[in-house]
Amino acid sequence: MDFRKSDLKTEHKKLEKIREIHIESTYFDLEKTLYCGQAFRWRKAGDVFYAPIDHSVVVARKTAVTSTIQTNKTESYIFEIYGDDFTKEQLITYFDLNRDYASILEEISGIDEHLKAAVLYGKGIRIMRQGLVEMLITFILSSNNNIPKISMTVEALCEKFGDALGVYNGEVLYSFPTIAQLSDASLEDLNVKAIGYRAKSLYATVQLLLNSQLDLNEPFRLSHHTSVEWLKQFHGVGNKVANCILLFAYGDYEAFPVDTWVKRMLNELYGVEKKHEAFVESYFTKFPGIAQQYLFYYIRKG
Repeated sequence: MDFRKSDLKTEHKKLEKIREIHIESTYFDLEKTLYCGQAFRWRKAGDVFYAPIDHSVVVARKTAVTSTIQTNKTESYIFEIYGDDFTKEQLITYFDLNRDYASILEEISGIDEHLKAAVLYGKGIRIMRQGLVEMLITFILSSNNNIPKISMTVEALCEKFGDALGVYNGEVLYSFPTIAQLSDASLEDLNVKAIGYRAKSLYATVQLLLNSQLDLNEPFRLSHHTSVEWLKQFHGVGNKVANCILLFAYGDYEAFPVDTWVKRMLNELYGVEKKHEAFVESYFTKFPGIAQQYLFYYIRKG
């Protein structure tokens, strides 16, 4: 099957705005949230951030700070919705804005001085709730990879197999492909930019979902540890990738992904050189997934 699509932007319509949503929230920093390693499709143009979510395009910008008290300031954002509709309720769920991060971060800060510093540095990060298929595939592609290359591969996959949504900021934006859209792709078809050996994992995952009765909603019904094992049946999913998927797609705050950066953090801050998962499970008992994301951001950016 020929999956090639035209690159001519003139053949695609310009996206039209259908809705504008005003969000005010404390303990929410959009830029930190988007660029702390949990999302790979958001772009920045000047002071504007934008990305396809399902068949919508969401464009966001900060408007004003309504309180100058640094410890508890309210940030104000405008979100413009293009393409398919995307409601305020969906936006609140996507950015986890109904959760009381004030009390969560206070608990986490009390664990030790390292977490206190990480929370202060990363304040405003929220754990996003992204699509199940998108997170499964994206984090399979993240194996032994860096963020720029992950983003490059994800976009190449979307452009080849997803739906063209329209033009925004001079570029054609595409939806993330569904399993149905990937169903006829051969291993060779999946060999998009920078994917490398991960094409085999992607191909095997798509085939497993097509040829089995597996339901990606199953981890919602399982315990954390059982969910990890359930996800590991997909090719290319180990403990780290499974925990990433559970944290960023399923909102499982028991998930604590341990990658190279986290191992470095555990060594530098806690003196842990081996048996990292055992230490994590015994030490990080209060909202471990949120603690991990703050420590991850702190060690990479700080």
